[in-house]
Amino acid sequence: MDLRVQLKICEGCGCLWYRCQTEGSVYCRRCETKLKDFPTPESRKRRGRPARKPRINVWAVAEAAGGAA
Repeated sequence: MDLRVQLKICEGCGCLWYRCQTEGSVYCRRCETKLKDFPTPESRKRRGRPARKPRINVWAVAEAAGGAA
């Protein structure tokens, strides 16, 4: 059985490590355990402008209060 590995540099700490060609990680095992607690990009809030809130019509509020005459 052949096992193909690549020599990689960890993007977290800079150490050299061997990675199987079938894996896709860019961090060594030590850094992966440290970064496991951080949120994934999919779980973070969307950035940018917040959603537009609907404005309440002043007349509708006055009618609901019973004072639009």
